[in-house]
Amino acid sequence: MTRKKRIVILGGGFGGIYTAIHLQKLMKKIPDWEVFLINRENYFVYQPMLAEVVGGTVGILDTVSPLNRLLKKTHLIIREIEEINLEKKQILISPKFTHSPEVVEYDHLVFALGNVTDFRGAPGLYEHAFPFKNLADALRIRNHLIDVLETAEVTEDAQMKKQLLTFVVGGGGFSGTEIVAELNDFVRKFADKSAHIHPKEVRVVLIHNKDRLMDRELSPSLGTYAGEILENRGVEIRFGQKLKTATPDDAILETGEKISSKTIISTVPSSPNPIIESLHLPLDKGKLKTDGTMLVSGTQCIWAVGDCASIPLDGDSFCPPTAQFAIREAKMLASNIVASILGKRRKPFFFKSLGMMGALGHRRAVAELFGFIKLSGFLAWMLWRAVYWIKLPGIDRKFKVAFSWLLDTLFPLETIQLKMAPSQGINKLHFEAGDLIFKEGDVGDYLYIITQGSVDVIKGDKVVAKLKKGEFFGEIALLNQRKRTATIRASEPTDVLALKKSDFGALVANFKELRDTFEKAEKERQ
Repeated sequence: MTRKKRIVILGGGFGGIYTAIHLQKLMKKIPDWEVFLINRENYFVYQPMLAEVVGGTVGILDTVSPLNRLLKKTHLIIREIEEINLEKKQILISPKFTHSPEVVEYDHLVFALGNVTDFRGAPGLYEHAFPFKNLADALRIRNHLIDVLETAEVTEDAQMKKQLLTFVVGGGGFSGTEIVAELNDFVRKFADKSAHIHPKEVRVVLIHNKDRLMDRELSPSLGTYAGEILENRGVEIRFGQKLKTATPDDAILETGEKISSKTIISTVPSSPNPIIESLHLPLDKGKLKTDGTMLVSGTQCIWAVGDCASIPLDGDSFCPPTAQFAIREAKMLASNIVASILGKRRKPFFFKSLGMMGALGHRRAVAELFGFIKLSGFLAWMLWRAVYWIKLPGIDRKFKVAFSWLLDTLFPLETIQLKMAPSQGINKLHFEAGDLIFKEGDVGDYLYIITQGSVDVIKGDKVVAKLKKGEFFGEIALLNQRKRTATIRASEPTDVLALKKSDFGALVANFKELRDTFEKAEKERQ
């Protein structure tokens, strides 16, 4: 059978969703064409309200809308993208319920993949810092906050309690400022109601390498105001500093300073989706380079929209990576794709920002409208809520969010965890030189395998052995149900794989050869 020609959109963020919405309306002009959208999730996340999920101000599902409701005339493919073949005009998508990948052909291709939190080149952040980009990240952060707060309530170790009640956020742009504001409100509300945590024990630190918050998005006066509001609410802001790396116990700044913490969140750096980097397409600072009509330079049927696109505006400026631009880019892009198919003239995109707003928690916000109207405090917060509530897609979501806001003002904080996935069997950990991995006398809980670096084995005050890449340690306590017989300290920056005690037990119980290997190593070391 001959198929209809296809417009395939990659990504389900603001740019991708709204491009599909507008194409659906224009399909009458091109009845022999159809629209496909490929996304890893079957829902659209309303990013501006994601920080409120962490704080519990709105429900977990209040910020998401099912794609099949928004895009009734679009073919949805909920898969991971494995490969893009530009020569054959094919998208290879990951298999589901089989072992064979599938191929989706296209005639016009739209990149709307957004950007990702990129920890490449920052060892330790990938392993020990929480990214804050999507709904899963928000849920993981919320669950973790509840974990550390409840543990801090019962621990008798003063140093551990201090570490549990220290929270570090890297990045003072919109995402970093909003997440630190919600986090600060959440943990301090918990402390106020706790019989065992004093609010003065809570420490929230925001690391920002500029001299004011939201320096790219807002005017100096509002950025300064935002910093003052957060500092008055108890947030410690480190301007002109950068979060360099992390270990299981510390956030480490570029200056070498260590902040002892079990909660590290990083909102920087961001970069376009790695899929783009593998293609032979023109890039501008990692983004797909387009003309004013959003057609990728040097191509005839490849387009880009949103955060992964470098779209020129007047002069030397480019479209900023914000929702208000992406929504309007999408409308023009849909029109230009149809115009290109019909052989008509395409129009360049132009839009002047209406303003920017950022929430600061505790019913405070900052807003800059039309370039000259500046608002702050409670009035800006009311405007922030009103604007984003109006923009929420779907009347059902509007009612749900409004109801959640009402409940939040009437009833106390709820600290319910929703753990939807089992814990990982193998964890990847990073340690800096001098960090203790475990101490002699500790309980045996993990087997460790060195993938990079080296460690010292210490008995008393003496280094008795050095272990390097490919070697393992921790098996003695696991095999004999004993406590650690030595202290292990990283002698240089070191990466390890940590296998849980229960999983280690299952392996050695079922594989005699493996058990023999560990027992032989145990005897040699003893």
